[in-house]
Amino acid sequence: MKYDITFHPSWWHEYAGVDFTQEFFDEPEYRMDCDIKMRKALYEHFGAYGIGEKEPKKRPLLGTDLLAAGYLHSEIMGCGIRYQADNSPQVECMNLDEDSIADVVVPDLDQSEVWGRTQKQITYLKEKYGHVETYVNLMGIQNIAMDLMGQELMLSYYTAPEEVDGLLEKITKLSIDVGRRFKALSKDLSGGVTAIVRQTRPEVYLTSNCSVEMISNDLYEQFLLKYDQQMADEFIHFGVHHCGKTMEHVVDGYGKLKGLDFAEVGAYSDLKTVRQKLPGIFLNARYSPVRLMDASESEIMEEVEALARDGQENGQLISVSCVGIDKNVSDEQIKYFLNACRLVQL
Repeated sequence: MKYDITFHPSWWHEYAGVDFTQEFFDEPEYRMDCDIKMRKALYEHFGAYGIGEKEPKKRPLLGTDLLAAGYLHSEIMGCGIRYQADNSPQVECMNLDEDSIADVVVPDLDQSEVWGRTQKQITYLKEKYGHVETYVNLMGIQNIAMDLMGQELMLSYYTAPEEVDGLLEKITKLSIDVGRRFKALSKDLSGGVTAIVRQTRPEVYLTSNCSVEMISNDLYEQFLLKYDQQMADEFIHFGVHHCGKTMEHVVDGYGKLKGLDFAEVGAYSDLKTVRQKLPGIFLNARYSPVRLMDASESEIMEEVEALARDGQENGQLISVSCVGIDKNVSDEQIKYFLNACRLVQL
């Protein structure tokens, strides 16, 4: 069974000495130097489990597959970004109301200062290294809408449905434009959403539906399903990342997506129900990094075995990962998880 761990920036800051300032995201050579430190730190801590590299070489990467940090699409749409040495970039919500979203304009990427910084990196990497590895977080449609509107979006689904639909349509147009440009660089483009997809379904375009946990299946099907379907139609191999605790409450909607190939299932979701509703779909089951901090070795083993058992289909189509592990989780606890994943028999 495939498995993976991904760390919170606080872990990298503590153990690899990496600062996640704007320089990390905008300066390719600095990021590549940090990437070498990060992969070497992984090997020093967990090399016995096939994690990290003893002597890592430079990778011409845009973004990173070693943490999950979604911000670019929202910044292109006008949101401010705050950078911190030991945290992911934080999006500053624009708090638009339903009366102003009709005025939102989708930027022409070729005229966008924000995209210009990204394009500058792409050009540099292609000229110097011949190719680009693209690991920018592919933000979900509602995630971006919430960065623009905040909690007002939830009310506006009911009070201004046409205006909200118009905004989601604009966001989808932007997302497809950005996705096309990344796909032209690399077929493996979703590692910035979740690294495990690189081992399991590297060709998948994985949309980041974190905030879908907050709405009903009816709202998902009414407002978001058609836009996820547009993305699926565009990118052919499509996946949804749902890190919420109850993916089963919207799984009927996800099950209507034509072309769905991969689904990431949030920790504490009813994995049996998700598997029943999504036959033939590769599932990645998330294990909670909060739970990992305190669970005993035997508890971790039992819980990982349950995830593998409940999510598998004919002994296949399942992986397990723990994402967002911070500096407060001991190496011992992490090794319990890795050992459990390694020993699981399907």
